Amino acid sequence: MKRIICLVFTLVAFILQAQAAPVADDGKTFLENFYQEGANHYFDRDFVKKHLTKKALKFLHDNYDYDDESGDGLATWLFYQEGGWDVGEFDEVLVEKVGANTYKVLCRSKFNEDVYEYPVQFTLAKMGKDWKIDSMNPGKGLLIPGNPGITSDSKWGGEGICFTAKVNDNKTISFTAMGEGEELAFLLTPDGDVKNEFVLGEEPEADGFNPFSKTTRARLIDENGLKLLCLYDQKGLLQHVLDGKSSTSAAKDALSKWGAQLQGKYTAANGEPVVFEWNSVTVAGKKALYEHKLFNDCVIRVINITGNNRLTGTWEAALSLDGLTLYEVEEDEYGMFDRKGRKEVLKWARNDFPRFNFASAFLLNDGQFRRLKKSTLRIMRNSILASNGFRFQSKDLQDYFSQWSWYHPAASNDDVKPNLIQRLNIELIQAEEACPDEDRFVVEE
Repeated sequence: MKRIICLVFTLVAFILQAQAAPVADDGKTFLENFYQEGANHYFDRDFVKKHLTKKALKFLHDNYDYDDESGDGLATWLFYQEGGWDVGEFDEVLVEKVGANTYKVLCRSKFNEDVYEYPVQFTLAKMGKDWKIDSMNPGKGLLIPGNPGITSDSKWGGEGICFTAKVNDNKTISFTAMGEGEELAFLLTPDGDVKNEFVLGEEPEADGFNPFSKTTRARLIDENGLKLLCLYDQKGLLQHVLDGKSSTSAAKDALSKWGAQLQGKYTAANGEPVVFEWNSVTVAGKKALYEHKLFNDCVIRVINITGNNRLTGTWEAALSLDGLTLYEVEEDEYGMFDRKGRKEVLKWARNDFPRFNFASAFLLNDGQFRRLKKSTLRIMRNSILASNGFRFQSKDLQDYFSQWSWYHPAASNDDVKPNLIQRLNIELIQAEEACPDEDRFVVEE
């Protein structure tokens, strides 16, 4: 009796063990072997034909041209058609079950430095002990740049923030940064249809928020010693540019650019000459030094002037169409600066040098131009063209630029060819001009 009970328990345990053991997916195995053996046979018609049902053969006949005169050729290109490369050079074939006897096959192959992906969905039919392909649905091939020009640990700066890039295994690129104590992150996915273009979206693995949520696409520019990542919104307007070859940190770069925008010769309301240089300001011949005040390493347009002239003190500087306005400010307990009421209006005093020459000299990715009125932005944008001799059709622009001795109209606008930096700045300004007024923060009076 004990032997019978023992045998019963042994039989039950064997059955349970057999039920618990994973059952191999022979349909998936069939497709894996089909591609492995097919690559060795270069998918010749004799090999392919024995693995297809009449329904699959009819599909090939109705949808594809054949590669021989007999009409018996079997569409090799179905399995590797879109790329047109050697079918014997598969690097990876992934098979995923997506339904009853239905599988998605993703073929990957290297092409120079790039990776080509081609999906095909198959439905299988069991013929006795063997499987055959009963139907197939080819997908669209995708060419993924193997070296998109963005490398891991590369730095990308703009508007006072420096992002670090990381190239992921799936060829997406994560960008992360710290801005004002918060983690920032976004993700680029290569667009297989266009080289050096990406879809911009959220970084799912990061805790930070995406500061460029209004942009949907990115374009990499790597030419003439420049490496720039241009971010566009859904309307195709350029919203931001990140510099991948900045010689300093993003914060220092933004501070340097802001200092360059202050420089120049002005005239005060009382007629005194005022000259702003890199770290000094001279009023009526009396020179004083100034330093920039920052908040969390960000430019806030506040300078502190120390020395023997009447501008000694702390001022907020605001660019304007005609020059520069200084607002006297004081710092509160939270490190913020509030205007006190006194201001100095300084008028641009150089007829031979454009007020907005800096817009032609360097990339405006520090974002300070966003503080200007739209009417001023229009003049700034057209100043870039005017510096190249552009002839204007609008009378107000003709009248404005003709008053300056630096403006020399070209014989033809066909001869006007702004450089890359100038073209990008024009795009950035145009996008800001298109921004709704309620979404803008303007400091210019």
